[in-house]
Amino acid sequence: MPGYDPEALGAGIVHIGTGSFHRAHQAVYIDDLLRRLGGNWRIVGVNLHSATARNSMQPQSCLYTLCEKTGTREQLRVIASIAKVLFAPDAPSEVVEVLAAASTKIVTLTATKNGYCLAPGRQQLDLSHPSIVHDILYPETPTTVLGFLLAACRVRRAQRLPGFNVICCDNLLNGGAILRESLRTAARLQDSALASWIDRHVGVCSSMVDCMVPAMTEPTAEVLQQRAGYQDSACVLSEAYRQWVIEDNFVAPVPDWSAVGVRVVPDVAPYEKMKIRLLNGGHSALAFLGMLKGYEYIHQAVADANIRHFVLQMLQEEVAPTLAALPGVNYCEYSRAVLARFANPSIPYRCTQVISGSSQKLPQRIFAPAIERVVRGQPAPRLAAVVAAWLACLLLKPFPAERFPMSDGASHMLVRMLQRKKGQKGFPSRDHVQALLAHSGFVPAVLLQDLQFLAGVQDDLAQVIAQGVDAIMRGYSPETA
Repeated sequence: MPGYDPEALGAGIVHIGTGSFHRAHQAVYIDDLLRRLGGNWRIVGVNLHSATARNSMQPQSCLYTLCEKTGTREQLRVIASIAKVLFAPDAPSEVVEVLAAASTKIVTLTATKNGYCLAPGRQQLDLSHPSIVHDILYPETPTTVLGFLLAACRVRRAQRLPGFNVICCDNLLNGGAILRESLRTAARLQDSALASWIDRHVGVCSSMVDCMVPAMTEPTAEVLQQRAGYQDSACVLSEAYRQWVIEDNFVAPVPDWSAVGVRVVPDVAPYEKMKIRLLNGGHSALAFLGMLKGYEYIHQAVADANIRHFVLQMLQEEVAPTLAALPGVNYCEYSRAVLARFANPSIPYRCTQVISGSSQKLPQRIFAPAIERVVRGQPAPRLAAVVAAWLACLLLKPFPAERFPMSDGASHMLVRMLQRKKGQKGFPSRDHVQALLAHSGFVPAVLLQDLQFLAGVQDDLAQVIAQGVDAIMRGYSPETA
C-alpha cells in the first residue's frame, strides 16, 4: 500500500496522456517520491482523445495496482500519486484552469509524435494541420496539446503568475527542443508578446524514458485482480526496470528527483542516442532475426543462442563505439542488461509488433550507427546483416495486404518491388539491393554509395534466401554460444 495519505497532499503536476506507460513510469516515480518525502506533487491526469482512463480510474479514487514481473518474481503495489483524471473534450475549461493554476509547477507529456502535430517526415509543427489551424484561430477552445499549453500560458501571463516546467516523456528524439519551437511558432501567430513571455517563463525539457509496459489483456487483468484480491479497472503490468533522465532546463520548482533515482543532466541527447541505438536497435534486430527463425515473441528470439550472441556482438562491437562516453554507464553491461530484459517472458512483445513501422524506426536505430562507422572507414557487417534480415522478412514472410503489419507505405512499396525483382536473373545482385534501398526513399545516401556495406547486405540476403537466417550468423555466433 502507498504508506501515505494521498488526500493530505496537493497536486503540483499535470500529465497529458494518462495511459499505461505513464501509470507504470512517471506516476511510479512520483509515488516513490511521495512515500519517501511527501510534498504537494500529486498528478492531475489529462487525456485528449479517450475517456477510458477517467472512466476506469475515477470510480476507484484514481488508485490502481502496478504489477512488476521479472521471471518468476512478481510484486504488486498500489499507486496513489494520481489525484484526478480529466477528459479534455468534456471539461476543456477545467483542463486550462488546472494547467494555469499557481500550484502547477510541472507539466509532463506522453503525447506521442502524432500528438505534437508535426509535419510528415519533419521535426517541426505542421501549420496546415486542421487541429493546429483551429487552435490558432480559436484559442479559447483548444483541442491539442499545443493549444492547451498556449491557453494556460495566456492565463498565467494575464494573471501575472509564474511559468512552469514542461517535460516531454515520449520517444521523440530531442522532443523538448521540438516542442519549444512549436510553442514559439504557434504563439507568434497569436500574439508576439505571448511568445516572448513563453521564452522567459516556460522551461521545456527533453527527457529519456525507459520501461517495458505491454498492453494489458483481459486474461492478464483477471489474473492480476485475483492475486490482489480486489477489483481494479486500471491495473498495469510492467517490468521492474525503469529509467528517467531529464534535461535541466527548469524555470519553476521541482521535487528532489535524485531521491528516487531520476537523473537530471545538462544534455539528454547522449542518453536518448544510447537508448535508441542499443535498446531499440537491439529490439529491431531481434525482431527481424526472430521472425525469420519462426519465433512469434522477442523473448523466444533472445533464447536462441545464435541470435542472442549475434545481437550482443552487434551492440557491443559495432553500435557502442558510435556512442560518446557517459558518466557511470558501461555500454557493454548496458547491452547485456538490454538482452536480459528482452528475455523476460512476463513482458511479451510480438516480433511483428516491433517490426511495425520499420521505415520510421530503422533510420535512427540501424542506419545512423552504420553511417558513423562507414564515415570512419570502419566495417559494419552485423548492421548490414540486420538490413538484409529486414529485406528478407519483407520478401519471405506472407503478409496479407488487409493485415499488413508494417504500418507504413514504404514497406508496402518494398514488398511489391521485392516480389517483382525476385524472379529476375541473378537476384539478389548488388544492383538489385541498391535499387531496392534507393527506391525505399529513407535509406541514407552514405550507405547507398558504400560498396562494402551494399556487398554485405547483398551477400547476407542471398544467404538467407538460399540457406536460412542461421547462415548469416554462423560467422559471428557459434551454436555453442
